[in-house]
Amino acid sequence: MVGQRSCVEEKMIKKMDALGNCDELDVKAAVMKRVRAIHEQQKTMDGEMANLRDELESFSEPRDPVMQKQEKTIPHPSKFRKRLLSGVSAAILLGMIGFGALQLSGLGGLTEHGSQSTIDIMQPPDGAITLVNSGGKAIVQTVHTNNSKPVATASPAIEKYQTLLATYNEQVLARLNPGEMAAYYVIDTEFTKLVKGLGYGNQLQFAFSSPVYSKYQDFVKELKGTGDFWPELPSILANGYEFEYATFKAAPPYWPIDKEYKEMFEQFQKKAKVDKTGQKLFMEKIAVNAIESAEVTYHKGDQRITLSLMQSAFRGYPTQVSILEGQTAEKWSVTGTGKEAVFIAASTEKGGQTWSSQNRLYWYDESSQTIRSLNDGLNNILTREQWQAIANSFIR
Repeated sequence: MVGQRSCVEEKMIKKMDALGNCDELDVKAAVMKRVRAIHEQQKTMDGEMANLRDELESFSEPRDPVMQKQEKTIPHPSKFRKRLLSGVSAAILLGMIGFGALQLSGLGGLTEHGSQSTIDIMQPPDGAITLVNSGGKAIVQTVHTNNSKPVATASPAIEKYQTLLATYNEQVLARLNPGEMAAYYVIDTEFTKLVKGLGYGNQLQFAFSSPVYSKYQDFVKELKGTGDFWPELPSILANGYEFEYATFKAAPPYWPIDKEYKEMFEQFQKKAKVDKTGQKLFMEKIAVNAIESAEVTYHKGDQRITLSLMQSAFRGYPTQVSILEGQTAEKWSVTGTGKEAVFIAASTEKGGQTWSSQNRLYWYDESSQTIRSLNDGLNNILTREQWQAIANSFIR
């Protein structure tokens, strides 16, 4: 699921007068005055939003090799207060205005959850950013990581362990249907020796066959039922991209410190001890009860955006997110929501850890008390303007 490189064209908002000529309606002068005021208000907003786009573009970095043309922020259509007016003709006119506003919202690329907001950007000189909750407690903090040192290459023992583990994992996946998960135990002399020699205590492994969903409703239903993951996933982004397909990765149900893990491990050991067939792989299907991450692809025509989604519960202490050498960090304030986010742009440097450099967006969701993050993988294909549209769609 790799996004294809292409250009994204901006949708222009149609003016109110595209609805038709309203002069033929016999209405009161006060009503016509209100209509003219609405037109003037819309023109003023268009000018203000154009100025805002120019200010946001002044923050642009030297561009990475990106696949798509930068998109412009789409103006937020006005919301009109309803008034009680006498006369049949006045009611007809207000009905037309309401219908025009609805059309304008649709053409503006609004999500199903509401309209697009603007983003105020702050870039501290030292890159130190802290996100806090409503009580003022630190939730997310940025830290600088020195990635100028060469990354050590994997030892032959690690490479051999990874190869054997991948082989057995593939054998388990071949026996699973999409959406199924299994725990498995390997009784291979060479594999066991590597595990102990490398100090890996996790001898119980898990495999999950990731399903692919082409229908938005089916996917969000699965996210809700499996692990209450990302309850407000948008089906349409603010830049007009629509849900195309998605998948998710299940989280391990147990960890080595858990009682259930130790009990299951002992059961596998007993099965292996009494086995007379000489098999090296023992597996058992288990229920999926948590989601580790998800990947969603949105499209507009033949253009695609693929995002990786993660969330973690706030555990009472700040989560630290790394800023690698060559990366920049910005605090984004989403107007109208009262929420803030950290945007870390992918590194343009050629340091030893550039393989892990990604465009990343972090924020705190107070209602679920979870820290959420998005990234576009290692391709770094999305522009800042596209990320702003994504932030407007996801952060509510």
